[in-house]
Amino acid sequence: MKKVLLATSILAMSASLAAAEVTLSGDARMGVVDGFGDGGAVFSSRARVKFTMSGETDGGLAFGASFRAHDAGTGSTGAEEGLAGEVFLSGAFGRLAMGDVDSAANAAVGHVAGVGYTGLSDKNELAFIGGGTKESVLYEYSSGAFTGYLSFGQQEVAAETLSVAAKYSTDAFTVSLGYEDNDNGTDHVILGAGATFGAIGVEARYGSASGVVDGDQFALSATYTADALAVTVFYADDSELALDPDDSVEAFGIGASYDLGGGAKVAGGYVSDETNDEDAFDLGLTFSF
Repeated sequence: MKKVLLATSILAMSASLAAAEVTLSGDARMGVVDGFGDGGAVFSSRARVKFTMSGETDGGLAFGASFRAHDAGTGSTGAEEGLAGEVFLSGAFGRLAMGDVDSAANAAVGHVAGVGYTGLSDKNELAFIGGGTKESVLYEYSSGAFTGYLSFGQQEVAAETLSVAAKYSTDAFTVSLGYEDNDNGTDHVILGAGATFGAIGVEARYGSASGVVDGDQFALSATYTADALAVTVFYADDSELALDPDDSVEAFGIGASYDLGGGAKVAGGYVSDETNDEDAFDLGLTFSF
């Protein structure tokens, strides 16, 4: 009887666990980087592991969370600077996520394509006000080709942020519009567009801020794809906007990647920082698991 009860208990536990799962994924890279400044070329490698947890309620609501192994400490906390990871609930009502999430504007509009196996300081990226630096909440709802977004930065802390955005996307093109506001007195509107013309994909972004910070920013990129080969060029300028003065520059870049299959790629790029009269390049391998 005890054996029967034990077997029944194990089966019951297995049935309850079947609706939830924890999976591991990861990425790694290695190569050579000559970064901005006068440091010279150096070897550069890293490996990261990501935990993804998912489940579903009896009523059909999906829930889950994710964080990277090296972010486990901040992923287990809430409202402190530098937190990482996110927790979500989704269903017919949409998707609600908390944690290290983008602002609505960033989620909808995003960035143009970058280059390099390391990203080369991500000079292709424009500035956004909210998301990514403290506990935030992001809600999104999709219906057909349309997706709406709403986000709030952490309440009762400095520079609370509000953002609302929308995106319309088809196989051939995407248009998006985002608005951000923080209680430090800055408003930011950003537009995005992308289209595919055969083997060529193009992206464009334009943002304008007013208030304590005042100015414009824009970025363009084009990617040509031929089988496993992809070649990308970009130009970005947020030097007049300076939402983040440490990262605000005028820059252009060119790079390429070749897909080896199985999650491995060869990638490299060159970026020129026109604002600081510096350049950088890298060449290496990337892996996804």
